[in-house]
Amino acid sequence: MDALQLANTAFAVDMFKKLCEKDKTANIVFAPLCTSTSLALAYKATKGDTADQMKKVLHLQDVKDVSFGFQTVTADVSKLTSFFALKMVKRLFVDKSLSPTTDFVNSTKRPFPSELELVEFKEKTEETRQKINKSLSELTDGKMENILNEDSVSDKTQILLVNAAYFVTNWMKKFPEAEIKECPFKINKTETKPVQMMNLEATFCLGYVKELNVAILELPCLNKHISMLILLPKDIEDETTGLEKLEKALTPETLLQWTNPSMMANTKVNVFLPKFSVEGDYDLKPLLESLGMTNVFNESASDFSEMCETKGVVLEQHSGYYGFGERVLF
Repeated sequence: MDALQLANTAFAVDMFKKLCEKDKTANIVFAPLCTSTSLALAYKATKGDTADQMKKVLHLQDVKDVSFGFQTVTADVSKLTSFFALKMVKRLFVDKSLSPTTDFVNSTKRPFPSELELVEFKEKTEETRQKINKSLSELTDGKMENILNEDSVSDKTQILLVNAAYFVTNWMKKFPEAEIKECPFKINKTETKPVQMMNLEATFCLGYVKELNVAILELPCLNKHISMLILLPKDIEDETTGLEKLEKALTPETLLQWTNPSMMANTKVNVFLPKFSVEGDYDLKPLLESLGMTNVFNESASDFSEMCETKGVVLEQHSGYYGFGERVLF
């Protein structure tokens, strides 16, 4: 993996752990690449301590050319869109009153095409909010409507970072519709709930983390370009979901170690997978602040002088994700 891939993996694990801390029993769905790409655009606008904080949280210390790196990732993803539908909205909406410099605007066009948009929060707050919602709905094929509620923006909003994503593809080995039936799904050691369960017996890559008693299954999607990895604790020892021990042990290093192809082997497996839909809607400001990215949200400390001369500019952020499990999961 190159430096940017390692950075994105580390940031993804950090995000996951913080979201787990927020609610230990809630389902979580998020697209860390979507978030890191839009934050990288905001990072280009910063200087000084503000830039240093963003670089550290995004794990970009070893990435030599951040803009080129994300440009390459975006291009690589675009090449594969014939195999899946990936809609990632990574937009930085900047109020026109900040008068971003021509140099900054031009510097974003190639690595972050269409991701910087000048709007009128100050003069046309509600009209701007509705326009943003309409464009985001169109970009996500109507899956996400009214992402920004009336409290999301005001005439004081200067920079708004919006992430929204959904992803649709087919499994390489499809689950037969005829095999779907109601089965008990274990929530914890003592509780189950009836769910519609898909079933398929086939050969998949399977691994095992002995010290955690966790099985790892790779379900490839169409044409094997992407896969879903399922990490399943074999036993639930207490009244928890059984995932807590796994979550505690999860780091960028252990994730790469556990999922290394050398640790997995083609194995005939009888897979039962529940049908599900998952969506998430997050204010990532507290999460990013807890990771150490504080200056961008503090008007007395923020430094966006790579973009504009205005002092006290602060970032506002909103994220929404949607996934459904008959075919796909983020």
